[in-house]
Amino acid sequence: MVKLIETDPSAGFCFGVEKAIATAEALLKEGEPVYGLGEMVHNEEETGRLRRLGLKTVSRDDFPVIGQAAVILRAHGEPPSTYTLAEKYGIGIIDATCPIVLSLQKKIAKRYRELDRETEQIVIFGKEGHPETVGLMGQTRGEAVLVTDPGEISHVDPGKKIFLYSQTTMDPDRFRELEKNLGKRVAVGESQGLVSNCTICNQMKRRKPDLKAFARKHDRVIFVSGKSSSNGKMLFEYCRRHNSNSHWIHGLEDIDPQWVKEEGSIGISGATSTPVWQLEQVKKHLESFINS
Repeated sequence: MVKLIETDPSAGFCFGVEKAIATAEALLKEGEPVYGLGEMVHNEEETGRLRRLGLKTVSRDDFPVIGQAAVILRAHGEPPSTYTLAEKYGIGIIDATCPIVLSLQKKIAKRYRELDRETEQIVIFGKEGHPETVGLMGQTRGEAVLVTDPGEISHVDPGKKIFLYSQTTMDPDRFRELEKNLGKRVAVGESQGLVSNCTICNQMKRRKPDLKAFARKHDRVIFVSGKSSSNGKMLFEYCRRHNSNSHWIHGLEDIDPQWVKEEGSIGISGATSTPVWQLEQVKKHLESFINS
C-alpha cells in the first residue's frame, strides 16, 4: 500500500488566471448576469464549476445579441479588434488580461508602429489559434510572422532584421532552440539581424525545474490537466521524461484504484491551468481507496 500522497506545492493557477477567475467570482456574487469571452481557462472541471456558479461563456459573434452587457476578458488577452467590436455594440469590457500579457501586447504594438516593413519583421513564437497568440498577432494586424515550431523557420525572411517575441506560456527550452536556429542565419544584437525578447513569464520558466524535482521525488506521478490544455500536454511529457511512471488524467474518472495498492509514494501535479482545488480533490479520492 502507498505510504505517501503529496500535491505539488508549485502547481496550480498562474497569478494571471487567478486574477481573472477572482474577478468573475466577485461579479457572480453580485447576482447580475456575467459573461466571459471564451473559456476562462483550459480546464473542463474549472469551467464547469464557473458555469454552475452562473458564468455564461460567449464569443465575439454573440456581441450583437447579448445587449449592453458587461463581458470579462480572460487572462489570455484579446486583439484590438475585440475592443472595437465591443464598443460598436455597447458592450462593457471588464479587462482581466494578465498584466504580463498586457505589457507584452503594448511592447509588440509599439514595435509594430516603429517598424520599417522594408527591412524589419516581427516574429512571434506561439501556438496557432491559442487566444493569447491571437491577441499578440492582433497588435500587428496579423502581419507578424508566427512560428509554432523552432525547426520550421523557412517562412521567416532571412533578409530582414528580426524582432523576436514569445507567447508567455511557451516552453523556455524550445524558445532557446528557436533563438539558436534563427541565430544561425543572422547575428544577434540590437543593431544587427536578430533582437531576441524572451517574453515567457517567470512562473513558466520556474515550472519545469520545480516539476522535475517533484517528479523525481516520487515513485508515481498523477498529472492533472484539461484535455485541451497545450501547457498541460507539454508539462506532462516533461514530467514523464523524469518519471516514466507518470499518468495524465483529466478528472476523477481516470483514476485507477490500483495505483494506491503498490508500495512507495504518489505525487500529484498539474498544469498552470489546473486549480489547486482539483489537485486536492484527486488526493482525497486516492486516499479513499487506502481507507476503504
